[in-house]
Amino acid sequence: MNNLTEKLAFSVPITRKWYQDAETFSQEQHEPDKAQDVYLNTLAVYAVNFYLQCMEVETDLAASDSSNPALRSLMNVSDLMVKDWGKLECRPVLPGDQVCDIPPESRQDRVGYVVVEINQSSNQAKLLGFAKTALEGSLEISKIQSLEQLINQLPELESNVVNLREWLKGNFQVGWQSVTDLLSPQLRPAFRNTEYQQQRAKPIDLFDLGLELAGNPVVLIITVGKIDKETASVRAQVYPNGEALTLPPNLKLSVLTATGDVFTEVTARSNDEFIQYQFNAQRGDDFGIQVSLGEASVTERFQV
Repeated sequence: MNNLTEKLAFSVPITRKWYQDAETFSQEQHEPDKAQDVYLNTLAVYAVNFYLQCMEVETDLAASDSSNPALRSLMNVSDLMVKDWGKLECRPVLPGDQVCDIPPESRQDRVGYVVVEINQSSNQAKLLGFAKTALEGSLEISKIQSLEQLINQLPELESNVVNLREWLKGNFQVGWQSVTDLLSPQLRPAFRNTEYQQQRAKPIDLFDLGLELAGNPVVLIITVGKIDKETASVRAQVYPNGEALTLPPNLKLSVLTATGDVFTEVTARSNDEFIQYQFNAQRGDDFGIQVSLGEASVTERFQV
């Protein structure tokens, strides 16, 4: 995919709730320096947790040491428990920092380290990169690995990736249905499946994430077409489902890089019947398609 793999960091806006939780946890501390550590640690953990949720990696925030009030006060910890993997340390740095210090209590019993730049002036948390170990007690930020290395450490991601070349062979993953099974005839886009192009659809029920989309889910449609042995065209579309004839305003369709960064996005306007984005991808390209509204999102991962 053109320039899709060039962006190797991931930025996320710091929400009001994150600030509120960080402030609450910091006020539990008696020393100003300790309070600042807890404040920044909380924001870093929440940013990494959000990133992994975008990547559909299951985490357990409550089981993390950083969520334990007693351990928060006794130690300088910013870990996030990742299911079936272990504790991932999420270390905060400030803009301009060249080195990320790792406290002694976080140098062992960790599956890896993510360095997160906290920029409160712009309300942004930026995941700068990943390191497998930090035995020396510090990480030189310019030398840490990209987030792609973190992705490679997550074996559970592999089973979630939809191989679009398999679609061209007639092999479809569970959950991906014929468009005719999901969309009414008046909304259904004209299309004919052949050996060179295949189309499948999946309901995206944002209602389950706490969003009332007029009581109806939306449908994500993916169309893959073979251009040559190395290149395929990919088109992502979102249509309303049920009784709705238009999409909710401000619903977004985003294409994500292999690291989870936003490559491009399309936003629904009032009375839009559908939104779409089409691009070419090369063999081996890994990307995500995300449907979101407000702070809730659903992401599907693909590979060509």
